[in-house]
Amino acid sequence: MKKQLVMLSIASISFGTLASNPSYFSADNSIESKLCSLSANEGFTAARKEAAKHGIAMSRFSPSILCNGTDIRELAKKALSQHVPKKAQVEVFAKNQQKETQLCITALKQGLTPVREKIGNLNSLKCNGEAVTDFVKRYQNAAI
Repeated sequence: MKKQLVMLSIASISFGTLASNPSYFSADNSIESKLCSLSANEGFTAARKEAAKHGIAMSRFSPSILCNGTDIRELAKKALSQHVPKKAQVEVFAKNQQKETQLCITALKQGLTPVREKIGNLNSLKCNGEAVTDFVKRYQNAAI
């Protein structure tokens, strides 16, 4: 059982290093290390809240904790600038072969003009419960 847990831990660490955003961790169990890793991973505000729980006052303006020689606020700024939020990958597909469904897919692939030519009034077409114009705005760059 121990061997399986060790292998699982190694695999988790290996896959974690493949991620594009670095993840910071504390080298020891000290509160300062914990605050540094928290600041780098979740931001300075999260580190301030945790510090307050331990009776440590951290100011946004006065120097307080150094993390590997770097002020904790600077570390948070650098780390958060590296974290680029990923857009969720959305795939749109036709669930059935009904005319309305196919018109919604056409609107995504070719735009609203061909759909307007077929049905005239775009307000009469609903795609997944929303107006076709809103549907196209939301999912236009999705994988089809």
